[in-house]
Amino acid sequence: MATTIGQIIVNEALPEKYRNYERTLGDSELNSLLEEIIRNDPDRYNEVASKLMRIGNKAAFEEGTTLRLSDIAPPFDRSGMYKELDKVEDRIYADKTMTDEQKRNLLSDVYSKLYAQTKKDAYASALKANNSFALQVKSKARGNEDQLSAMINTPGVYQDASGKTIPLFIRHSYADGLSPSEFWASLYGARASVISTKFATARAGELGKLFNSASIEQVVTEDDCGTPNGLPVKADDPDNVGAVLASPAGGYDAGTVITKSVLSDLKAKKVDDISVRSPTTCNAKNGVCSHCAGIRENGKFPEIGYNLGLNSASALAERIAQGGLNMKHSGKKQQGVGYSGFDMLKRMATVPEVYRDKATVSEIDGRVEKIEKAPQGGEYVYVNDQRHYVPSGYDLLVKEGQEVEAGDQLSDGVISPADAVRLKGIGEGRRYFTERFTKAYRDSGYKTNRRNVEAVAKALINNVVVEDQDSEGQMLPGDNVSYARWAWGYKPRANSVQAAPNKAIGKYLEQPALHYTIGTRITKRVADELNKFKVPSVLYNDQPVGVRPEMKSVVETTGQTDDWMGRLATTYIGKRLIEDVQRGAESNSQGINPYPAVAKGVTLGQWGTPGHKGEEFHY
Repeated sequence: MATTIGQIIVNEALPEKYRNYERTLGDSELNSLLEEIIRNDPDRYNEVASKLMRIGNKAAFEEGTTLRLSDIAPPFDRSGMYKELDKVEDRIYADKTMTDEQKRNLLSDVYSKLYAQTKKDAYASALKANNSFALQVKSKARGNEDQLSAMINTPGVYQDASGKTIPLFIRHSYADGLSPSEFWASLYGARASVISTKFATARAGELGKLFNSASIEQVVTEDDCGTPNGLPVKADDPDNVGAVLASPAGGYDAGTVITKSVLSDLKAKKVDDISVRSPTTCNAKNGVCSHCAGIRENGKFPEIGYNLGLNSASALAERIAQGGLNMKHSGKKQQGVGYSGFDMLKRMATVPEVYRDKATVSEIDGRVEKIEKAPQGGEYVYVNDQRHYVPSGYDLLVKEGQEVEAGDQLSDGVISPADAVRLKGIGEGRRYFTERFTKAYRDSGYKTNRRNVEAVAKALINNVVVEDQDSEGQMLPGDNVSYARWAWGYKPRANSVQAAPNKAIGKYLEQPALHYTIGTRITKRVADELNKFKVPSVLYNDQPVGVRPEMKSVVETTGQTDDWMGRLATTYIGKRLIEDVQRGAESNSQGINPYPAVAKGVTLGQWGTPGHKGEEFHY
């Protein structure tokens, strides 16, 4: 057998059935291998991981990497690419129909696409030439593709102090040496990265603490809630591994745990979309069930008592902190990935009134009747007879005659999750938050698993405002209540009707269906999606349910618990104490909120014991 010393050393650390002397064991391959071991041989995982860590440490401290001058040479000729860029720049600058801001935005798009392509080409060329730096990036031992590109190809473009792209494409690598103008452009990023590094841990810690407080009651409380509903996702998303199918797909029954082989089979069968069990659609009375949480990092369903919320929130916060610290290596380059970064992530969670980069959305269903210039700049878009304002600098995404639904995007920018919840309901709001937050996370250069975002999404988007007193016995119109608590006690009205989704357009759901929640208005698009996932019928009513969905800031959501002692560990303590006194709130030392047990000094988690009710504390 022809192999290398490194292959022999690594394979000797593995159980015999996992040995392979021909594979290249990079970061992703190593993760896959460890996942396989923890699923099939969990008792040997710690031993194997420790051996591999010792091998890595020994190699890092005792072995070296040979670097050559050729490793910092440009991996390919860039002159032709820059000649084409000159022509594009000349055309944009010569266009008298565009404002300076429009030219700047267009150049930013051009530079972003060019950088993305040249970064990819540089990495591929360097690997083909066995470039030592590229091999380190591939193995994940040190650096990333952006840093490699900056060193041997180009760092792309930089942003100024206000976060706008500087209209200058950097045409030299650090190894080439920057021109004076390129050097001055890079200083903005250098300054921003130093500041970001100083504040990264604190900012990430603050947001992480809020995520933790908001998600702390997402505890696994039962094995299987039995819900037939699930979250629609793309079938080829690798984050589906470990999730449970909510409905049949590709010959697999509902309840099937998605493995890598199942994922590959679905792809081979050209299955585009599937519905998976998710915390966002779980029907557990409190917390979440084990099957909606899915297989976790140990290769098993989580046990009752596992705090899914805290684990998910902590995983997200840690990546944000690391991403901020890593800015010192990137100099705040414009990565060409759209709307991303820490501020974007924080906006999605805190939904401020003044929402930067906010997209204009339609407030109603209807037809785009006309589009006209607004005197103050920007455009007016009329959906039926209702006017919507699109500010200057935002491109329109609709045209006259187009049919839209409430919540549809009329301009570029980012839809505020609060708008998605308000206009499309709790379920669709959770789905949008999950997809958009995950995308922004990855576009920011952070690694994350979509299923962690799902757990946080359920916690953050869980509020309804009472409009009809009959809908919530102990609440008055205008009061806020947990959607989960309200939905569990909601009884469908006597005059509700069961019918096919197409027969219910314009009506309101009386029971959850797919990922849509109670009270969702059934539009044609909703009906089409229900049909797509073979939901045969829905229970609907002609009238709204008496509550309206409203997304609260994560700062307010931290106190969205019925346990008064748990609320003392959050924010707005004085206000919440007064509210709890007024409504005679209770606290249970063995409820799903851990703070009462900690305060009382008793064993946590006995609420899962049959017949155990815990000790209640009353105001």
